Amino acid sequence: MLIDRVTTLPPDQRIVIAYDGMSLDEASAMHAEFNAAGFHPIAKANSMATRPGLDAVAQRFKSLDSELMFDPKHHDTNETMSNYVHEVAKTNPTPLILTLHAANGTEALESAVAARNETVGVDSDVLNLLGITVLTSLDDEDVRSIFGEGATAESKYIDFAHRSEEAGLQGLVSSGKELVKGYQYEKLKNLLRVIPGIKLPNTADTAGQKRLYTPDRAFGEGAHLVVIGRAITAAASPVSALEQAVKLTEKEV
Repeated sequence: MLIDRVTTLPPDQRIVIAYDGMSLDEASAMHAEFNAAGFHPIAKANSMATRPGLDAVAQRFKSLDSELMFDPKHHDTNETMSNYVHEVAKTNPTPLILTLHAANGTEALESAVAARNETVGVDSDVLNLLGITVLTSLDDEDVRSIFGEGATAESKYIDFAHRSEEAGLQGLVSSGKELVKGYQYEKLKNLLRVIPGIKLPNTADTAGQKRLYTPDRAFGEGAHLVVIGRAITAAASPVSALEQAVKLTEKEV
C-alpha cells in the first residue's frame, strides 16, 4: 500500500503538481520539462480530464513515467459513488490517488471503499481513496455559512477525518493546520496525509487559497505528500520553482 512506502519516495515524487486550468497538452509539455530536469512529480488532474478523458490523461503521464492523482472530489449517492470508483478503476493505468468529498454520508464512502477493494484489492498500491475534508479555499467564516453556527474548519476536519477513517478510506486532504490537529487521534495516524494550497517564497501568487503552508513546514509537521499548483505552474520558471520546492522538501524528509 502507498502508506507503507510513501516515506521512502524521493523528494520530487512526494510533490503533486496541480495542473488546474491547463489543457492536457499544456500540462504534459510542462511535465516533460520537469522530467528533463530530473524530476518526476505526481501529476494532478481534475478539469484537465474533462475533454480528452481520464484514459488519455493517464496514458500521457504514464509515458512521462509519472503517477497520477485524479481529483474529481466525487460527492454523490451510495450507488453512484460505487459506480464512479468502479469506472475509475478500469483506467489504464489506474490512478495512484482518487479524491472524494468526506462530506459524503458514511454509507456513500463505504460504497466507494467496497468498490475500490473489489476492483484493485484491499492492499493495492493504486487507487488510494482520499477524503477531502475542508477545502483550503475556505476560512472559518465560509465554513459557518455552509455548516451553521459554531462550525469551524477545525471542527469539520475532525468530523470528516473520523468519518473517512471509519469508512475505510486510505487518506485525507486537509490544510496543514487541521492535519496537525489530527495527531491527537490515534486512529487517524495510519492515514495518508496530503496538504494542498502550498506556497513557495518568491513565486507566483496562490490565488484562491486562504490557509497556506510551505513544503518544508508541511513535511516537518507530518505531511506525506504536498500539492502545489500556481506557485509552480504560473512561475516565471516552473522548473526553477519545482527545484526550490524539492530543496525545501529535502530539508524535512
